[in-house]
Amino acid sequence: MKLAGLGDPVVSARLARNWHWWLLAVLVIPAIWHVVDFPEDRDPEFPRIERPTFSKLPPPAYRLAEPGDTIDRVGLYLSAAALALAVLGRTSRNSPPWNWAIGLSVAAFWYAASPGPTFDGWHGLGWRTMFDPSAPTWLRAALGSVAVVGCGSLLASVVLRRERLPEFLADARASGVRGLLAASAVLIALRQVEWPGVEPVGYWPRWCFVWGMAAFDLAMIRAMIAQSAPSSRRMPLRSLGAAAGWAILVVVGIQITWYHRPLARLRTVVPGKIFLSGMPTYRGLEVAHARHRFKTIINVFAEDTPQRSPLLPDELRFVEEHGIRYLNAPASQVRSDEFLDETLRLAQDPEAWPILLHCHGCMDRSPAWMGIYRFLVQGRPLDEIFREIEGHRGYRPKASVTLLFNRVLLARDRERYLADPVGRFMLETAKGTIDPYYELVRRELEGRKSRTR
Repeated sequence: MKLAGLGDPVVSARLARNWHWWLLAVLVIPAIWHVVDFPEDRDPEFPRIERPTFSKLPPPAYRLAEPGDTIDRVGLYLSAAALALAVLGRTSRNSPPWNWAIGLSVAAFWYAASPGPTFDGWHGLGWRTMFDPSAPTWLRAALGSVAVVGCGSLLASVVLRRERLPEFLADARASGVRGLLAASAVLIALRQVEWPGVEPVGYWPRWCFVWGMAAFDLAMIRAMIAQSAPSSRRMPLRSLGAAAGWAILVVVGIQITWYHRPLARLRTVVPGKIFLSGMPTYRGLEVAHARHRFKTIINVFAEDTPQRSPLLPDELRFVEEHGIRYLNAPASQVRSDEFLDETLRLAQDPEAWPILLHCHGCMDRSPAWMGIYRFLVQGRPLDEIFREIEGHRGYRPKASVTLLFNRVLLARDRERYLADPVGRFMLETAKGTIDPYYELVRRELEGRKSRTR
């Protein structure tokens, strides 16, 4: 059965003429989806434990709003595509608008590859660094010089060819790109401000950049379609070269982005004092240590197990070479409380700062430790703690975190835990669920007894 109206030649012509706007409209759907779709599934490990969402919006939206995450990565792909398309367009027709497109694409690419603000307080390499007094003078001067030269060259080119601007505008109108360019300019400008100023911070501005770059890319595609000659034999080869150039740009951009966040899932717990991350690489530690001069590294994953990280030897080599204190979680469940208390003591010891605390993925153990620290040391309420963990993970904590908090926090600050509404809720929802920790401790103690006989 045909959809009503789609068989009409006039309707079909309009759809074909405005396909670019329909494509942009489709790109809005993921942004809306991630702010309305709340997770409601159960943890298969402990299905009886209820895990409500404490954040105002679904946790994935907060995670996507973070610098360098998925939205920014899409922006990087699109800005690299813009530069590749601009170069491809210029090789097909050497005219000033394509030179302008190359200049604008270079600026967009650098902007996408240097997301900010950084998680650890580092100044970064974005354009705002020009106005950051904490950044090195040479870097501010270099970025400023590039910005002045780039903007000056672009403006000079426009002024020198001002008599041809009506011709260029007529071409833009004839090829159907004028509206796309206007939309791109507005959307990318909105990226520079926190608009519309609602939760989560950075979410909608980052989407504006994605939409703006998509509009810019579509404008160049339409312009090339309008100007290309069907008999051009070099176009397939040029297109292949553009695709290769795009791939190279993406690799370079990802490396620049990595330099802004050399440790996976890096997060600041206390500025200048405590940081979280995933399992670090040697190269990542070199970059991060040059900025923060870690005195202590705490690995909350028990590496003396079959799940030992292949990156551990590099980390151990790094701490030995740089004289960093290193603390690793024991495989023994009996010693786990002792280890936790030692990490909390170090977290309050100025002689141990700055501290890097990590596990393997910074999705479970490290965020849970952060929550324990927030509650016991900083006195934060549990609803605030869970919102922070949800935003960092992009999802609700596992049900095992409920059991962990019930066991650890109740034993260390029973009065506050019972006074906290979320604490009482977690105790209630965990009723009837056996914490496997106690069984593991029992087995370990029995094993010790059998070996001493």
